[in-house]
Amino acid sequence: MIWPFKRKTTTETGAEFYIRDAAVADARALVNFKHLAWRAIYGQLKDEAFFAQAEATTDEQVKFWQSRITKGDKVWIAEDLRDRMIGTIHATTKHSEHTAEFVELYSLGEVKEIRYFYLANNANATIGQALIKQAVGETPAITWVSGDAPLVVQSLRDAGFEELGEPVDPAAEPWHGVVRQAMVRA
Repeated sequence: MIWPFKRKTTTETGAEFYIRDAAVADARALVNFKHLAWRAIYGQLKDEAFFAQAEATTDEQVKFWQSRITKGDKVWIAEDLRDRMIGTIHATTKHSEHTAEFVELYSLGEVKEIRYFYLANNANATIGQALIKQAVGETPAITWVSGDAPLVVQSLRDAGFEELGEPVDPAAEPWHGVVRQAMVRA
Protein backbone atom coordinates (compact mmCIF):
# COMPACT_ATOMS: atom_id res chain seq x y z
CA MET A 1 0.00 0.00 0.00
CA ILE A 2 1.22 3.51 -0.80
CA TRP A 3 0.66 5.91 2.06
CA PRO A 4 -0.19 9.49 1.16
CA PHE A 5 2.61 11.90 1.94
CA LYS A 6 1.71 14.21 4.80
CA ARG A 7 4.21 16.74 6.06
CA LYS A 8 4.17 17.72 9.67
CA THR A 9 3.60 21.31 10.70
CA THR A 10 7.33 21.51 11.40
CA THR A 11 10.43 19.64 10.30
CA GLU A 12 12.49 17.50 12.64
CA THR A 13 14.47 20.68 13.42
CA GLY A 14 11.29 22.60 14.25
CA ALA A 15 11.32 24.67 11.07
CA GLU A 16 7.98 25.82 9.65
CA PHE A 17 9.45 27.38 6.51
CA TYR A 18 12.69 27.64 4.61
CA ILE A 19 14.39 30.37 2.59
CA ARG A 20 16.19 29.81 -0.67
CA ASP A 21 17.67 31.84 -3.53
CA ALA A 22 15.27 32.36 -6.40
CA ALA A 23 16.27 30.67 -9.64
CA VAL A 24 15.54 32.00 -13.12
CA ALA A 25 12.71 29.44 -13.32
CA ASP A 26 11.05 31.13 -10.30
CA ALA A 27 10.55 34.48 -12.05
CA ARG A 28 6.93 33.85 -13.09
CA ALA A 29 6.01 32.63 -9.60
CA LEU A 30 7.65 35.75 -8.10
CA VAL A 31 5.65 38.05 -10.35
CA ASN A 32 2.39 36.19 -9.73
CA PHE A 33 3.04 36.29 -5.97
CA LYS A 34 3.63 40.05 -6.21
CA HIS A 35 0.32 40.51 -8.05
CA LEU A 36 -1.54 38.62 -5.31
CA ALA A 37 0.23 40.67 -2.64
CA TRP A 38 -0.62 43.93 -4.43
CA ARG A 39 -4.31 43.00 -4.47
CA ALA A 40 -4.18 42.42 -0.71
CA ILE A 41 -2.08 45.51 0.06
CA TYR A 42 -3.63 48.04 -2.32
CA GLY A 43 -7.11 46.56 -2.83
CA GLN A 44 -8.78 49.35 -0.83
CA LEU A 45 -6.74 52.08 -2.53
CA LYS A 46 -6.78 51.24 -6.24
CA ASP A 47 -9.41 50.13 -8.72
CA GLU A 48 -9.49 46.99 -10.86
CA ALA A 49 -7.95 48.87 -13.81
CA PHE A 50 -4.77 49.41 -11.77
CA PHE A 51 -4.37 45.69 -11.15
CA ALA A 52 -5.35 44.73 -14.70
CA GLN A 53 -2.71 47.11 -16.08
CA ALA A 54 -0.02 45.64 -13.83
CA GLU A 55 -1.02 42.05 -14.60
CA ALA A 56 -1.07 42.78 -18.35
CA THR A 57 2.70 43.25 -18.15
CA THR A 58 3.39 39.91 -16.47
CA ASP A 59 5.51 38.57 -19.35
CA GLU A 60 7.70 41.70 -19.36
CA GLN A 61 8.09 41.52 -15.58
CA VAL A 62 9.07 37.85 -15.82
CA LYS A 63 11.75 38.70 -18.39
CA PHE A 64 12.98 41.55 -16.16
CA TRP A 65 13.40 39.27 -13.12
CA GLN A 66 14.93 36.47 -15.21
CA SER A 67 17.49 38.97 -16.45
CA ARG A 68 18.21 40.30 -12.95
CA ILE A 69 18.62 36.82 -11.49
CA THR A 70 20.81 35.75 -14.42
CA LYS A 71 23.05 38.80 -13.79
CA GLY A 72 23.52 37.73 -10.17
CA ASP A 73 20.94 39.82 -8.32
CA LYS A 74 19.69 37.91 -5.30
CA VAL A 75 16.01 37.43 -4.66
CA TRP A 76 15.07 35.22 -1.74
CA ILE A 77 11.92 33.16 -1.44
CA ALA A 78 10.37 31.84 1.76
CA GLU A 79 8.36 28.65 1.24
CA ASP A 80 6.25 26.65 3.64
CA LEU A 81 6.68 22.91 4.08
CA ARG A 82 4.39 22.25 1.10
CA ASP A 83 6.63 24.37 -1.16
CA ARG A 84 4.13 27.25 -1.35
CA MET A 85 5.68 30.70 -1.61
CA ILE A 86 4.86 32.69 1.54
CA GLY A 87 7.31 35.57 1.19
CA THR A 88 9.95 37.14 -0.98
CA ILE A 89 12.55 39.88 -0.66
CA HIS A 90 15.17 41.63 -2.80
CA ALA A 91 17.69 44.19 -1.55
CA THR A 92 20.30 46.18 -3.43
CA THR A 93 22.96 48.82 -2.92
CA LYS A 94 21.69 50.61 -6.05
CA HIS A 95 19.12 53.14 -4.85
CA SER A 96 16.08 54.28 -6.79
CA GLU A 97 16.04 58.01 -7.57
CA HIS A 98 13.66 58.96 -4.74
CA THR A 99 15.58 56.78 -2.27
CA ALA A 100 18.92 58.31 -3.27
CA GLU A 101 17.49 61.80 -2.61
CA PHE A 102 16.07 60.66 0.75
CA VAL A 103 19.35 59.00 1.81
CA GLU A 104 21.23 62.22 0.98
CA LEU A 105 18.64 64.46 2.71
CA TYR A 106 18.85 62.48 5.95
CA SER A 107 22.62 61.76 5.68
CA LEU A 108 22.05 58.02 6.02
CA GLY A 109 25.36 57.03 4.43
CA GLU A 110 25.75 53.52 3.05
CA VAL A 111 22.42 51.72 3.29
CA LYS A 112 20.95 48.85 1.35
CA GLU A 113 17.52 49.38 -0.18
CA ILE A 114 14.89 46.68 0.22
CA ARG A 115 12.82 47.02 -2.94
CA TYR A 116 10.74 43.90 -3.17
CA PHE A 117 9.36 42.61 0.11
CA TYR A 118 6.02 40.79 0.18
CA LEU A 119 4.47 38.32 2.59
CA ALA A 120 1.49 36.03 2.10
CA ASN A 121 -1.58 36.58 4.26
CA ASN A 122 -0.87 33.30 6.06
CA ALA A 123 2.76 34.20 6.82
CA ASN A 124 3.95 35.62 10.14
CA ALA A 125 6.41 38.25 11.37
CA THR A 126 9.03 35.57 12.06
CA ILE A 127 9.13 34.78 8.34
CA GLY A 128 9.43 38.47 7.52
CA GLN A 129 12.31 38.90 9.98
CA ALA A 130 14.10 35.85 8.53
CA LEU A 131 13.78 37.28 5.01
CA ILE A 132 15.11 40.66 6.17
CA LYS A 133 18.05 38.96 7.91
CA GLN A 134 18.79 36.97 4.75
CA ALA A 135 18.66 40.02 2.49
CA VAL A 136 20.44 42.68 4.56
CA GLY A 137 21.74 40.96 7.67
CA GLU A 138 22.27 43.51 10.43
CA THR A 139 23.47 46.25 8.06
CA PRO A 140 21.81 49.66 7.77
CA ALA A 141 18.90 49.55 5.33
CA ILE A 142 15.93 51.50 4.02
CA THR A 143 12.62 50.50 2.51
CA TRP A 144 9.31 52.11 1.68
CA VAL A 145 6.05 50.71 3.02
CA SER A 146 2.64 51.52 1.60
CA GLY A 147 -0.90 50.27 1.54
CA ASP A 148 -2.32 47.81 4.03
CA ALA A 149 0.69 45.69 4.98
CA PRO A 150 0.73 45.36 8.79
CA LEU A 151 2.72 42.12 8.73
CA VAL A 152 5.47 43.72 6.64
CA VAL A 153 5.56 46.75 8.96
CA GLN A 154 5.67 44.52 12.05
CA SER A 155 8.48 42.44 10.54
CA LEU A 156 10.46 45.59 9.83
CA ARG A 157 9.90 47.01 13.32
CA ASP A 158 10.90 43.71 14.90
CA ALA A 159 14.10 43.86 12.82
CA GLY A 160 14.93 47.33 14.16
CA PHE A 161 13.45 49.57 11.45
CA GLU A 162 11.74 52.85 12.35
CA GLU A 163 9.71 55.37 10.36
CA LEU A 164 11.75 58.35 9.19
CA GLY A 165 10.47 61.52 7.58
CA GLU A 166 6.95 62.38 6.54
CA PRO A 167 4.72 60.04 4.51
CA VAL A 168 4.79 60.79 0.78
CA ASP A 169 1.81 60.67 -1.60
CA PRO A 170 3.15 60.43 -5.15
CA ALA A 171 1.67 63.13 -7.38
CA ALA A 172 1.65 61.02 -10.54
CA GLU A 173 -0.40 57.98 -11.47
CA PRO A 174 -0.48 55.07 -11.17
CA TRP A 175 0.74 55.50 -7.57
CA HIS A 176 -1.12 58.69 -6.63
CA GLY A 177 -3.21 57.98 -3.54
CA VAL A 178 -0.86 55.27 -2.27
CA VAL A 179 1.01 56.98 0.55
CA ARG A 180 4.43 55.52 1.27
CA GLN A 181 6.52 55.83 4.40
CA ALA A 182 10.28 55.38 4.67
CA MET A 183 11.42 52.88 7.28
CA VAL A 184 15.11 52.88 8.15
CA ARG A 185 17.48 50.87 10.27
CA ALA A 186 20.66 52.84 10.88
